[in-house]
Amino acid sequence: MPTATSTRKRTHRRQASSDIEEDGPSQSRNDEQVEVDEDDSRTRRRANGVKNEKKSVVAAKQELTRDDDDDEEDDDDDDRIDVDNFSDQPLGKNDVNKLLGYSRDWAGFADQVRPNWNVVGDVAVVLADSEGGGIEKGLAELDRLMKDLIDIGAEMQAHEKVLDILAQKIAQGEVVENFVQQYNDDVEERKNKYESLTTRQKYLKSEEYASFRNNIHEVQYPDTAIPPLTEFIPKGRDANPPTEDGDDSDDDDDLEMGGVSQNYNCPITLTLLDDPVTSDVCKHSFSKAAILQSFRGNEPVKCPAAGCTKRFTRANLKPNKDLVKRVKAYERRARRAAENDDAEEIID
Repeated sequence: MPTATSTRKRTHRRQASSDIEEDGPSQSRNDEQVEVDEDDSRTRRRANGVKNEKKSVVAAKQELTRDDDDDEEDDDDDDRIDVDNFSDQPLGKNDVNKLLGYSRDWAGFADQVRPNWNVVGDVAVVLADSEGGGIEKGLAELDRLMKDLIDIGAEMQAHEKVLDILAQKIAQGEVVENFVQQYNDDVEERKNKYESLTTRQKYLKSEEYASFRNNIHEVQYPDTAIPPLTEFIPKGRDANPPTEDGDDSDDDDDLEMGGVSQNYNCPITLTLLDDPVTSDVCKHSFSKAAILQSFRGNEPVKCPAAGCTKRFTRANLKPNKDLVKRVKAYERRARRAAENDDAEEIID
């Protein structure tokens, strides 16, 4: 029994020793866990510190950006022009070419628009050559339209001339203050001056209007010379509507136009014009093949038209599309007249 008792005690101590051994690793693991937790805590603190530093850097950059924007806004405020109180600055000689360019633009607009005026004349010719009622009323409306187009051309010319004059003044060293105002005032003055002209003074010297009336007359009264253009615009109170009183001061020598019948024969072949070309020197027209045979190289030749002493070169001959249309219309009228004569002979 004593021996058994002793054995149990040793067993108890052994058990205690075993427990101690088992407790040792557990305590070590706890210590290690504490160290890991402390490391994690330190890592998190460092990470939070880095994040806070990054946030501080970003905030600082944003603040700097706002400061830069404020500075730029301040600079913009300094550079901003007070439009309400900003006056036109005088133009210098280095602006002359620019002004002349604007003037050429106005001239170019006019050159592009003017050929389209022929459409009005073409419509008038067709209307005059037709049969039925309302012809005279339609021709009167086309007459007003042609005059309106001539008025628009005069306004374009006013812009062109004013720019030319102002450019010349600046080129000569003259100071032109408030250029835009000066330009507008000068254009308005020219427009008012044009509006003060009488109807005769506006249109009787216009080549476009003269051609318009001549083409209509040729259709209505073939082989009859067109009367002076003053017949189409009575002056003073005899006009409908009445024209301006200034008509009494018109120079009849300058305004009398007409009295010439159109001849569609070539001065060289004496036959109807074929593929007509017109000299821009003397305005005489010829069949293209016939006049080209007159040249020897590039030397100028004397105009073959009777009584003309002008000389011109090949380069002076220009195709005349308007004349081509009129020749064809003349041919149609001639054929129609011949058919009517044949019909009358058969009836007789």
